[in-house]
Amino acid sequence: MRLTMTQADRIQRHRSETRGALTSAQWAIYDAGWGNQARFRVAVCGRRFGKALAVDTLLPSPDGWIRMGDVQNGVRLFDEKGQPCRVVFTSEVMLGRPCNEVWFDDATRIIADDDHLWEVTAEDGAAELMTTRQMRLSLQRGYALFVLACGALTYGRVGGRAGELRRWRLLRRLWRRFGGQRGEDGRCAVRETARVADLLEWLCLSLGLVPKRNVHEVRWSVLRRARRRRVVRVQPVRSRAVRCLQVDSPSRLFLCGRALVPTHNTFLMAEELRRAARLAVRHAVGVENEIWYGAPNFLQAKRVMWGRLKKAIPTRWLDGRPNETSCVLRLKSGHIIRLVGLDAAENLRGSGLWFFGGDEWADCRPEAWKEVVRPMLSASRGHALFIGTPKGFDHFRDAYVLGQEGGDPAYRSFLFTTADGGNVPEDELLAARRELDPRTYRQEYCASFESYAGRVIYAFSRTDNVCAATYAPNRPLHVGMDFNINPMSATIWQDEGRLTRQIDEIVLPTSNTDEMAEEIARRYGRVGFDPARPDVAHITIYPDPAGAQRRTSAGGRTDVGILKERGFKVIVPRSHPPVRDRVNGMNRAFRDAGGNVSATVDPRCVKSIEAYERLTYREGTNEPDKRQGYDHLVDASGYFLFGRNGPESTQERPGFFMAR
Repeated sequence: MRLTMTQADRIQRHRSETRGALTSAQWAIYDAGWGNQARFRVAVCGRRFGKALAVDTLLPSPDGWIRMGDVQNGVRLFDEKGQPCRVVFTSEVMLGRPCNEVWFDDATRIIADDDHLWEVTAEDGAAELMTTRQMRLSLQRGYALFVLACGALTYGRVGGRAGELRRWRLLRRLWRRFGGQRGEDGRCAVRETARVADLLEWLCLSLGLVPKRNVHEVRWSVLRRARRRRVVRVQPVRSRAVRCLQVDSPSRLFLCGRALVPTHNTFLMAEELRRAARLAVRHAVGVENEIWYGAPNFLQAKRVMWGRLKKAIPTRWLDGRPNETSCVLRLKSGHIIRLVGLDAAENLRGSGLWFFGGDEWADCRPEAWKEVVRPMLSASRGHALFIGTPKGFDHFRDAYVLGQEGGDPAYRSFLFTTADGGNVPEDELLAARRELDPRTYRQEYCASFESYAGRVIYAFSRTDNVCAATYAPNRPLHVGMDFNINPMSATIWQDEGRLTRQIDEIVLPTSNTDEMAEEIARRYGRVGFDPARPDVAHITIYPDPAGAQRRTSAGGRTDVGILKERGFKVIVPRSHPPVRDRVNGMNRAFRDAGGNVSATVDPRCVKSIEAYERLTYREGTNEPDKRQGYDHLVDASGYFLFGRNGPESTQERPGFFMAR
């Protein structure tokens, strides 16, 4: 489809506006979306915070005025409808942020940083979210911008003054006592002392009226609710101490300033859902392919996204009113945007999917993706975005690894720390580092996937121990082997200088030693005198010592005897080494006390890497937990690394044809 210049300009303007609304970290994720190859984006983020207002900004609450700098978690404020809401997060005071003074047509002024988000409407009433910086640029281009006026505050006491009915009565009494004549503009003027003027101004604001004040004169539209305020000017000012907070109101809006201006915080996912709807129309995607936002459960999805989604999708796109019960938006194009909970994902089958946004992905059930969401994206070749904070070596980490170099080309991964978000000052990060244990700090603030508690091979890490390695046919080969019938497991190693590199893994379900020996010879045997029998003299196997007595094949041959009979060199200890010694040997090889690495693993050894990362001790014991099946490859590598570098009790037993 060819775009006209008008369409191209509109797309470019929307892209520029979106760029301004997102932080640099969020933009990197957004800008990488909807490419031809990477359909699934995985964003791993440290705990980051919202946009900031000056600490001396006044906020109305049911218990009186409160400074932004004094707000604590749990404090009650008001949303844009005048309903009470609670603060669920507060940041520390931040310094050095670029700040602006926002002027409104009723002389209200509010200090906010460049990235603070506002619910803005144009002259035609179309609503969208803008940063303070975007508002400044739009005004410079001649656009008219408005923000919503608040509804009447209908709950509790505010500033020592009572609820809505009593405030209306008080306003009427003051009007009768101090009222003047209605002017030509249809407005009324009241002149009295500053105290009365302040009281009248407050009553108007708390009842949803917007007064205009000049010295000790207050003007307001009699008994008429104001719908919006005009933004007159946005002017950069010197940096101030600022702070941000988050509230639990459905829209995430809260009132700020003496004039009760609604202000907003939002996040990347809302813009992604909006873009998915726009692209569904542009690419003529079938209406049976829906757009979903998913959270660990439906109530969480509704609490976090429903209000934001209704603000992010322009009303002119909608076909009818939003369905408040099922949290569904139906667009005029026929497409559907839906909020879903993934705790009962089996009930979600039935439609196709064009876009899926998974939030707090580490808390979502992994089966929801594999069994439901991923198959539903296939028909439309839809896209997905997963966002969350790490919580150990789980399915979220698996998805992140797929998007790294050498992984699945359909995935692309991002990792941003809290510091990358740019919203948390250095002193707050230092305070968190002092108060939290290192593991928690790395997970919550550094977006680090911390290992399972009680991890057996604790020294192994993808960063230090996973790197590409290729098979060198002219070098000797070493094999660690675990004699287990289901599965038979072996890890393949070669030396390269001071490093020992794992280049391959072999896992044979429901097998035996004969089949394992045949597979090793097939992969790594050299051409010998007998073309039908590969030469394996260059291969040394370090097996489970139990194989010297164990007979798993016909004819009464031992497992070790079978290997020797096939021509392998076999090194096996006289007795089974203690588990602790094998584990210590593996950890020492992957990283010793001095930080030296002597063993690495090729990224193609996927099952081995998973086993090294996920094998844990059984709770309350020093025994590895074998219930998940991660122990077999760990045992195989342990026999090699211990046998190669262990005590002198390890010795070679020469092979002979009739070994028993």
